[in-house]
Amino acid sequence: MKLTYTKRFLRFIISVKGMIHREKICFVLIVSTGLTYTSIFPAPAVLNNEDLKRYFSTYYDVSINYIRDKDSVDYLVVPDPFIPFENENELPIIKVPALLFMTNDFEGIKNSIDSYFENRKD
Repeated sequence: MKLTYTKRFLRFIISVKGMIHREKICFVLIVSTGLTYTSIFPAPAVLNNEDLKRYFSTYYDVSINYIRDKDSVDYLVVPDPFIPFENENELPIIKVPALLFMTNDFEGIKNSIDSYFENRKD
């Protein structure tokens, strides 16, 4: 059986999806050191930020640019351990083991984020 959808039905689905609030998370992977910006990883090839953003955009509203988006996100996702940085807006921090970022273990990172949301106290 072939499913067909009318344009009107598809517009309805898209509008409903837009009304569902998704948490806006920001991966903090580059920080200001005062004089310059520094990646938290020694080699730039360790993590492809666009792959990270593409993967997590399915589940969350995602930013990978803390410096640009710090005023519009709900949570910061920070590798642990992490170099000190100024959390200017005092946003909640979701700590994720740095090894998961270094090995590109997106599923492990997602599990850590999901665990945070399941266990948070509102």
